[in-house]
Amino acid sequence: MSRIGPMYPNEKPENPYVLVSYAGHLLGNYSSRLCAGCGYGIIGHIFTRLFEDEKLDPKLYPLVIGIGCYSQMLMTVHYATQKVLSLHGRAPALATGMKMANPQMKPIIFTGDGDCLGIGGNHFIHTCRRNLDCIILIFNNSIYAMTGGQSAPTTLFGAYSTTTPYKMFENRSDGIKLALAAGASYVARTTVAHPRTFMKYFRKALKHKGTSVIELITPCVTYFGRKNLNNLGAEYLGEKGERMDTAGKMIDWIKRNSIRINQAEFMSEEELFNKYIIGEFRYEPDQPEYSEQYAKIQKIARGGK
Repeated sequence: MSRIGPMYPNEKPENPYVLVSYAGHLLGNYSSRLCAGCGYGIIGHIFTRLFEDEKLDPKLYPLVIGIGCYSQMLMTVHYATQKVLSLHGRAPALATGMKMANPQMKPIIFTGDGDCLGIGGNHFIHTCRRNLDCIILIFNNSIYAMTGGQSAPTTLFGAYSTTTPYKMFENRSDGIKLALAAGASYVARTTVAHPRTFMKYFRKALKHKGTSVIELITPCVTYFGRKNLNNLGAEYLGEKGERMDTAGKMIDWIKRNSIRINQAEFMSEEELFNKYIIGEFRYEPDQPEYSEQYAKIQKIARGGK
C-alpha cells in the first residue's frame, strides 16, 4: 500500500498507457483510490489514452476538475496534464476565466451529475449559452456518491438512496436536454459500456470550436448499485430482481437501459421512462464562438472598425 492508494500487479504484456498516467509515471504501476467497480477508472484511462495518442499540448488543454469521487481520477489521468481542482459546481466558471485569459486554450472539464446539474447548474447553463470553446464531460452515476449516496438531480424515479429510503419520487434532470436548450453546439451521450463510442465523440469534441457536452453514464456500485435491483421500478409490480452489487451487473443494467437515438424516435414516452437515450443530439460547427466574438467587441471598444 502506497500513500496514494493500493497498487496492483502490472498486466502482461504491460498496458502501454499505464506508465503515462500520473501514478504510473511516478511509481511505474497502476494505482487507484476508486471503489471496486467504479466506472471512473474506465473514463480516466480512456482520457489518458486519447491525451497521449492525440499528442495534446498540456498548456493548451488544461484539465479543470469539479468536486466528486471523480476528483480522485488525478491518479489515473495523464501525468503531463495541467490539473486544477475547482470549487463545487464552479468548474465551468473557472474554465471560462482560463479561456478568456488565453483564447488559445481549450479547457477540458470533468464534472459529475450533482456537481454540474445540481450546485453548478447555473454555470453550466451559461457556458452552453455562450458557446465557449471547451469540452464538458458530465459523469452521470445517478447519485451523490462522494458525500454518502444522497439522491441527485439525475436519480431515477423509484430508486433508493440514503436520502430516499422509500423511493425517489422526483422527476430527474436531463443534462442533454438542458445543454440543448441552453445552446451548446455539440451535444452527445454515451456510457462506459461503449468506450469506443466515447473515444469517437471525444475526438470530435477536440476538433469542434464551441461548447461540447458529452454525458457519460457510469456505474456507482457502492451507493447506487448495492441499494437497487436490476429491474429498478418493476419491483413495485411484484417482479423479482437482482441487487446490482458488482460492476458486471451494473454494466449489464446500463446496456439494457441504453436506447440509441434512432431507436428512441419510434418509442413512446412510457417505453423511454427511466431509460438513457445515447447518441449525438447536435453538431453545429458554424455557431459563433464566445471568445472570438468577445475579441471583436474589444477591437471596436479600442477604436477599430
